[in-house]
Amino acid sequence: MKNIFKPFFLLTVLGLSIFISCDSDFEETNTDPDEPTQISVDLQLGYIERSLINELYDIFAAGECASTWPQHISKPIYNDADRYFPRLGSINAFWNTLYLNVIAEADEMYLLGGEAGNQSVQGAALTLKAIALQTLTDTFGDIPSSEANLAIEGNYTPKYDSQQEVYSQIFALLDEAIAKFNTGQGTISPDQDLIYGGNVSMWIKFATSVKFRALMRVSDTPLFSTEELQSLVNSGNLITTTTENAFIQFSSETLPNTNPFYDITLNGREAEWCMGKALVDHMISENDPRLPVYANTNDAGEYVGKPAGFINPGLNGYGAGAVSQIGDAYMASDAPLYFITAAQVNLLLAEAAEIHSIGGNAEKNFLSGVAASLEQNGIDPESYTPAYNGYQSIAEQLWVSTFLQGYETWAEWRRSDIPANLELAIDPQPGVNSIPTRYTYPNDEVSLNATNVDEAVANQGEDALTTKIWWDKN
Repeated sequence: MKNIFKPFFLLTVLGLSIFISCDSDFEETNTDPDEPTQISVDLQLGYIERSLINELYDIFAAGECASTWPQHISKPIYNDADRYFPRLGSINAFWNTLYLNVIAEADEMYLLGGEAGNQSVQGAALTLKAIALQTLTDTFGDIPSSEANLAIEGNYTPKYDSQQEVYSQIFALLDEAIAKFNTGQGTISPDQDLIYGGNVSMWIKFATSVKFRALMRVSDTPLFSTEELQSLVNSGNLITTTTENAFIQFSSETLPNTNPFYDITLNGREAEWCMGKALVDHMISENDPRLPVYANTNDAGEYVGKPAGFINPGLNGYGAGAVSQIGDAYMASDAPLYFITAAQVNLLLAEAAEIHSIGGNAEKNFLSGVAASLEQNGIDPESYTPAYNGYQSIAEQLWVSTFLQGYETWAEWRRSDIPANLELAIDPQPGVNSIPTRYTYPNDEVSLNATNVDEAVANQGEDALTTKIWWDKN
């Protein structure tokens, strides 16, 4: 018995110790890394940021409409949008992506941040939601905002808020975001944040600058407040140097980590886009050193832009080899894409000083904006000093410096109508007698939310490409 018992006893003890040892780190050794038990409250942040930037720079909606209509770029082939026949599917995707992948996800992240007491994550959610709402209302006019994404509550037909109401909501969102960041409660995960790597102090500047830009956009409306503008300028939290730019840096030639415009090159479609004549001619006349960055030369070694329109561009001397394609730096797989830049903020500060006597010396701010744009494009900031002629110069540089930032270029041009010499497409869509100033509502909305769409149309005007946005007074 002794001989039998001893091995049995040893095996029992050994088994018990193994059991205790395994049990002591059971959670560590048996946790599936792909099924975390605790989800980071900002796990959605990178997805929201990427979804927003990809839609702001989508090669079809932004690249064929928002960048071609203010004549930064043009289309030598497949040029329907250049003639004001936008891809309705792309507009539908633009609407759906901003509502579902940005606004709805931001709302959910905001709730998760609140449950965790993480006000910094909530601030990030509010900032990105505000940008999405501003882009939508600047593009369509009246939109669902206060009732957006309430399908879970049974609301499948949200009302449309007026553009003024949407802007009031945008300002409230950004005020709340700034306040939440300033509490210092909670952090943003560096590996989730593709814009600032979790730097909350930079998110404060981001939210403040977005609000400043939004306030300047409505500067010719009753919603504008000089006191509010002065407060933002006095805060010291505006993005005024290129190191503070809000952007996503793409990193490789492997999808989905590539600049959306690289898809043009990846799919051998470079000949479908080219430089616009208005921008190229302006930059040549100014001897602007950014032109070789913005554009490649044509087959003859010259910078030639294409006028908007033409049913058959090639038959009119504007075939693919005759015009300048978009510059390699902007088509690179790792080219950064911007939400807001020091160039734009400084130029808006120049406008604030010139028109509203807020923000210091207008000419100094103007030159700072131009220098920031040069630096952003890898050019010596002291290599170009354009003449300053008041608001005309400011608006021209807002147009030039937002190259390929389609929705910002289009918005700034609609707000100022500068340059004033942009010409209607040569062969426009019949019935379109001016450069488009908005997108028409998506077919899905017209079909599924017709009553509210009809009310929006009754409030703001015909659902047409040429109906002006509320703040577009010129």
